[in-house]
Amino acid sequence: MSQMPGYFNVLPIIPVLLAHLAGVVASVVLLIRQEERSVPAVLALVGFSLLLALDIANFARGPLINTLSHRTAARIGAIVTSVGCCCSVFDAAAIACLVIAIWQALTGAVVEEVAERA
Repeated sequence: MSQMPGYFNVLPIIPVLLAHLAGVVASVVLLIRQEERSVPAVLALVGFSLLLALDIANFARGPLINTLSHRTAARIGAIVTSVGCCCSVFDAAAIACLVIAIWQALTGAVVEEVAERA
């Protein structure tokens, strides 16, 4: 059996990384172009920034687990579980920020339309 080069492990992550980076750039552009800082744009920036940071931190997950397993007396299974749980909490927070941003943007548009009609 031949062993694959290391960069083949990175290839599946690149599209997700680029999508999250595009979300950060779009959120920054929205924040810069708006005269007033809106809650949906800030929440979208926080959500996409968290997801981008988690994607980048995922590259360091293996060395982090090795370092923690050597420094503590815990089994590697417990360390993998705790690191995965921590990352899942941040994933959930990022997705919650994005969902709230979409909800705020949609309800804000409806409120503005009703205000214009009145």
